Amino acid sequence: MTDNVYRTLLELYKPLPLSDRLFVRIRLLLSNLYQLEHYVPREGKILDIGCGHGVLSNLLAITSPQRQVLGIDIDAKKIAAAQRTIGERGNIEFEVGDAAFLPNHSFQAVTIADVMYLIPPDIQRAILASIACVLEPNGLLIWKTHSHYPRWKYATTYAQEWLMTKLGPTKGAGIFFMNCEESLQAIRSAGLHPIVVPMPSHRPYSDILFLGCKS
Repeated sequence: MTDNVYRTLLELYKPLPLSDRLFVRIRLLLSNLYQLEHYVPREGKILDIGCGHGVLSNLLAITSPQRQVLGIDIDAKKIAAAQRTIGERGNIEFEVGDAAFLPNHSFQAVTIADVMYLIPPDIQRAILASIACVLEPNGLLIWKTHSHYPRWKYATTYAQEWLMTKLGPTKGAGIFFMNCEESLQAIRSAGLHPIVVPMPSHRPYSDILFLGCKS
């Protein structure tokens, strides 16, 4: 992420309380969101599921004004915080929404980052099928999650997410990381063509990116 984009993102969150600003900084530090941005179409309607405070949504809107970004999350408090970052911009909006009940619109791309593993696998599969339904022809799913390998990174990831769900601000029914083959099969079953994109980094997390293209 360039320094200019990073500073612009942080500037958006200045009206928020210190706790929210710190959360955003940590999110940017720990999650390689800029690599996701590289795969998102430069224009068109983009849906960001489980957007939380809107960090990825805002990143997508900042880096390409031709994107029309909608961020949804079940947490009304986080959505209220995200809405305070909009200002005068016209290419981004945030709504309270459930991944199981997606907006009745079509999208050029759907992003979902570091969220699905908080949902039981059968519901994850149902959400992927719903995403396929709202994608335009040749639309793209961009799904960031975590691999089971290397084992030490997976253990670190699992431990952190367990703490976040038990002690931190993350809401979820538990932790349900599907392995690589299960994730690929879930994308195929949704009717999308899957591609695996490794996300190697110095971070102690087992990041992995799945793309799903709608024919």
